[in-house]
Amino acid sequence: MKITKEKISQTAVQLFLDKGYTNVTIQDICNELHITKPTLYKYVNNKEELILDLYDSTIDHLVKDTYKLVDSDSHYQQLLIVFSTLIKDTKKYGYDLFSQMFIANLKENRHSFDMRDNLTKLCIIIIKKAQEQKEIHNLSNPEILYQALAHTFTGHEALWCIKKEEKCFDESFYLSMNALLEVDSTYQDLYKEYL
Repeated sequence: MKITKEKISQTAVQLFLDKGYTNVTIQDICNELHITKPTLYKYVNNKEELILDLYDSTIDHLVKDTYKLVDSDSHYQQLLIVFSTLIKDTKKYGYDLFSQMFIANLKENRHSFDMRDNLTKLCIIIIKKAQEQKEIHNLSNPEILYQALAHTFTGHEALWCIKKEEKCFDESFYLSMNALLEVDSTYQDLYKEYL
């Protein structure tokens, strides 16, 4: 088996999901991969580093696989698809891993929560189109609206981690999204398809 940082990260994340982040040691990861600690340390500096980019693969798939977006009935639905995909991965990884990612970034900004250019550009275009089609009535700058949505998402995610709730934050986020964008009444309940 060829060792790569991606393979180490995938293996570690699976162990974290199975046993809990704090219950997995560097030695456990090495044992699972059949490598030594010096080999692992050629690719990563510490355990925290293995969870800092949990969203990157999700965002890459979203931007590359735009067929889901093109197939939707409205631009607002396209936004729902984007955020429902992020929520789905958040649920998959759970509050344990996201709590650790928040902690790592609070110690030192590791840029896990920075805006990703490709997703930002995509969402700005979608918001502009939704404004033009009067699907959303908030006519503020689309870039500012997207940033507000992204920060709202992160805030809901952080509260979910703090409260350690089994139930995800998806409905409360979608309701916030409706309010922030001033979604047309025609689309107000569309989020329920993504619960």
